[in-house]
Amino acid sequence: MHNLDDPPSGETVLNLKTTRKNAKNRAPPPRRSRKATLVIAGPLAESHRCWIRELNVAFAVREVTERRALEQVMVDLQPDVLVVDLALPGLRRVRGLRSIRRLSPATKIVALTDRLADEEGVFALKAGASGYCVRTIEPEDLMKAVTAIQKGEIWASRKLVRGLIAELVTLVDSLKQEGREPKLDPRIETLTNRQRVVADLISRGASNKEIGNRLNISERTVKAHLTEAFRSVGVSDRLHLALLFQGHLRAAGDD
Repeated sequence: MHNLDDPPSGETVLNLKTTRKNAKNRAPPPRRSRKATLVIAGPLAESHRCWIRELNVAFAVREVTERRALEQVMVDLQPDVLVVDLALPGLRRVRGLRSIRRLSPATKIVALTDRLADEEGVFALKAGASGYCVRTIEPEDLMKAVTAIQKGEIWASRKLVRGLIAELVTLVDSLKQEGREPKLDPRIETLTNRQRVVADLISRGASNKEIGNRLNISERTVKAHLTEAFRSVGVSDRLHLALLFQGHLRAAGDD
């Protein structure tokens, strides 16, 4: 005689089977996405604490205070983003950016300075930086800058970007006058005719709105052409597309 409080044996077996079936069908817990890594390199400063508090929401942040430590972390960590103060001991300001970037070519770089200067800013962008800001930048604005460069944008004044492109156009024109036609990068051949027109206008400093007006298309269509062009030639922003189109992915001089 079995206890009236106990379920029949058949029901117990059924419940066990149902439990096992539910366990198999239960979706595994979602994996936490890896935080992007960000390195702050510069002399110790109180502002870094405010930046880190803001950036920790989206990034795993590491801080270094001299060039040798930066070189080591670039090799070992291959960070997604580097925020580097040009006053970092041993860096030699913009002259050192190129060699730092070689250690981790995929890392996006924001260069910080005490006072914005057009010549230094152009040099920084040519050396591979995607952003150029004052070191007194507010934490919220630094987060905006970092987010922008992760998307392949340039965080610098329009005047600075136009100045760099204008400098390049002047160089190309002078080469043509000397009878030395600059070689076109073969990757440009992968672009469609419309994408090449857009790239040409970008290389002359035109904005998306100006390109849209010129070609009688919407800004949204311009952005679509740019996205496909970036993917085709393997660059991540309009500045490097412009440099590539002109046939001169020129970097800063040797360190």
